[in-house]
Amino acid sequence: MLVFANYDGGELTIDVDQNIPNLKIGICTYEATIINITGAFAGNVTEVRYAGFDSYNNHCSTIIDATVINAPGGAATSITFAPTATLTDPNGYSSIICGYGCDSGSQGGCNTAAQIADYFVDLFNGNLRLYYTQYGCWPDGAIAISDGGYCCEPVSPEGPVADFMASNNDICTGDCIDFLDLSSNDPTEWLWEFEGTNDPTTTLQDPSSICFENAGSFTVTLTASNAFGSTSTSQTINVTQCDIPGCTYPQATNYNPLATVDDQSCTFLVGNCDCPADFTLDGVVGVADLLIFISEYGTLCD
Repeated sequence: MLVFANYDGGELTIDVDQNIPNLKIGICTYEATIINITGAFAGNVTEVRYAGFDSYNNHCSTIIDATVINAPGGAATSITFAPTATLTDPNGYSSIICGYGCDSGSQGGCNTAAQIADYFVDLFNGNLRLYYTQYGCWPDGAIAISDGGYCCEPVSPEGPVADFMASNNDICTGDCIDFLDLSSNDPTEWLWEFEGTNDPTTTLQDPSSICFENAGSFTVTLTASNAFGSTSTSQTINVTQCDIPGCTYPQATNYNPLATVDDQSCTFLVGNCDCPADFTLDGVVGVADLLIFISEYGTLCD
């Protein structure tokens, strides 16, 4: 969350030159302001909210009748006139109307920095990264957020926070699964480590068809990195020797050597056979064949 506050309003251009996801910006002035959101990462801005007195501006280089917000298409915007302050401060004002300094003393009718910061922290339900304030009209050029503010330390880019999801964490031997990178703070490199597989590592962002041939519990680790750092996270994949239905008779034409449970799907060749008395076609002339013969003995055939 970023906060910009002044008294004289004017045209405020904010250069979003830091890659900060889900960025929210609050602006407070006494005079009307034209707000422009620009920069390489302007698309990261999700909300721009103005709260102030919005008085008619008649002394900056640009004459402004009323506050206007020019933000990326996906950003939510609002303009609120003198909302009630969320923080009571005897040195400030009871409504959010203007701010021009970081000091805690009397503000000449404007709000203290603490009041403005508290209002936007409450509004956005976020953490304050930057507070830029001044008295006069906004500068002619863009204000880069990497330059920081007068009431806060400059913005520090963050390393990624590694996170991922497996398509299934409980599988059978021989199954293959996919992995989806969910890391935040824009990683640029990924290192996956797959215990218990024939493909132990990969640098793909979203690896797929990773197969586990043996039973056991295996650790999958993702390390996500960018120019500002790296973090790792792990999950466990549980692999079980599951029952595999199929034909378990080697003599069958559809014999499945991997099957562990016979599903009565076996088919056998019928016709020329070296063992004509093998009525059951199981490769052995036994009691079952004799019983079939006895039960059919004496039957008249067409």
